[in-house]
Amino acid sequence: MNDNARLGASGVLQWPHAAAIGIVAYIGLTVTLVWLGLQQTGGVFVYAQDDPYIHLTMARTLAQSGVWGIRPEEFAGASSSPLWTLLLAGLQRSGAAAEWVPLILNLASGVGVILVGARIIDRAGLQRVSVPLLLAIVAVTPLATLAIIGLEHTLFLLFALAFAWRVSEMLAGDRPDGVVTWLLCAAMVATRYEGLFLAFAAFALLASRRRITSALMVAIAAAVPVVAYAAYSVANGGPIVPNSVLMKSGPARFASVGSGIAAVLADWFSIVQLFSRPPQLVLTLATLIGLALGQSPADGRPSRHFAILFVITSILHACLVKLEWFFRYEAYLIAIGLLAAGLLVLPVELAARANRRRRIPTPVPLLVVLLAVPLAVRALSALAVTPGAMRNVYQQQYQMARFFRGAYPGETIALNDIGAVSWFAPSRIVDVMGLASPDVALLKRQRRFDRDAIDRLVRQHGVRAIAMYEGVFAPIFPHDWRLVGEWKIAGNVAVSEDTVGFFAASEIDAQHLRRALASFTPSLPAGVQCRVFEPGETARQFRP
Repeated sequence: MNDNARLGASGVLQWPHAAAIGIVAYIGLTVTLVWLGLQQTGGVFVYAQDDPYIHLTMARTLAQSGVWGIRPEEFAGASSSPLWTLLLAGLQRSGAAAEWVPLILNLASGVGVILVGARIIDRAGLQRVSVPLLLAIVAVTPLATLAIIGLEHTLFLLFALAFAWRVSEMLAGDRPDGVVTWLLCAAMVATRYEGLFLAFAAFALLASRRRITSALMVAIAAAVPVVAYAAYSVANGGPIVPNSVLMKSGPARFASVGSGIAAVLADWFSIVQLFSRPPQLVLTLATLIGLALGQSPADGRPSRHFAILFVITSILHACLVKLEWFFRYEAYLIAIGLLAAGLLVLPVELAARANRRRRIPTPVPLLVVLLAVPLAVRALSALAVTPGAMRNVYQQQYQMARFFRGAYPGETIALNDIGAVSWFAPSRIVDVMGLASPDVALLKRQRRFDRDAIDRLVRQHGVRAIAMYEGVFAPIFPHDWRLVGEWKIAGNVAVSEDTVGFFAASEIDAQHLRRALASFTPSLPAGVQCRVFEPGETARQFRP
């Protein structure tokens, strides 16, 4: 194809070719990060987080036995993404049961994000900056890291981006109502419940424009997956939302109706801290400034509605969701925010360049500076830590899976990180985080998960070995547990704690655990320090 075929009449790159550049950059960056990670894991592919293995295990259980949980005999709402788990289960049922399937799905979803983003930029008339904007989305979101995390966040971003733009065009009168919009809304919420924030923003804007029918259709579409899961879960003895949503909600989590408002008010400082995390804050501020400029050619176009949707969603997310680390929870806001700020501010810059006599508004260069630093830091951080995250998971959770698969096949163990162990090892697991163990989740919701409760659970379930983070759970360790060994990794960038303690609730179990750890230690990879305590040491009580 010659250059003229790639360029339009205005001499700018057409959107399919701009998208192709973004896709090549995305795939190339992802492959590079995976290759760098494999150099640190001895060639063993592992995800950069432990959580994707939970979804894989649940999908396998669902495909094989029809039960929603990590084992066939017990329902458990351990997945925060019903649609993602169903998609994996369907693929496993059809024979695609390998652990690399989530990576492929993420790559496909990332390609979809780039195509939708390129089309949005084209429809906004900003073809001249399409490649820089798309490359910014790839680098800053960061799409490559999300793919290697192996969770549903890229698919969620795809649905959220497409839904937000379609609603924006509806509000601008450029698109009629359509079933595709409602299906995108339902799929978005079914993929992650944070989609309710964007659905609410769309509902509010449509209702404010007296588009009552459209607003009601958005509300119904958003409610269908929530109600469907709630009905299914309650019928199986679970809560109305997944355990993971309950455990990772915002400042008012676990609060009763009577104390909920007080809990939120008492934690306003935490809310401010969550919202002030760059680059979400700078993107929101940049978008607000862009909206305030009021002289942009985009004022009467879908770009303005798109920006308002982003601001409302960003504020709701900051106030109601526990923002955690490793880029994933706010990824959809970063990508949508980049487009929202760019579609508002860049037309002003381009218009000023087209007419050199026109003075560039002062906020424009300030916005460029405001955005550049935190966005660049985020992009560089993702590049730097992703291979190390693969190494951490390989050193800790993957090795735990190997250990329990060989030493405790078919026996009951207690863990705080269940993903890799549940996928690779045939052990029965008591999940002390409560994601996959309904009795633990209930105790946590009732605020009764203490030393006595965990000791009772371990003995009721016949737990033979326990592996937990000492730094996190020390306050609730029963005094008569035996600390048998410890694994410690260096250079931690991805897992919650660098030290895992191995415990036993009885001396007989301690003897077996000690022998198993001593036998397994020589096979541990470099970078893992293992200490197995002598019998005299393990006879002491562990007192935090």
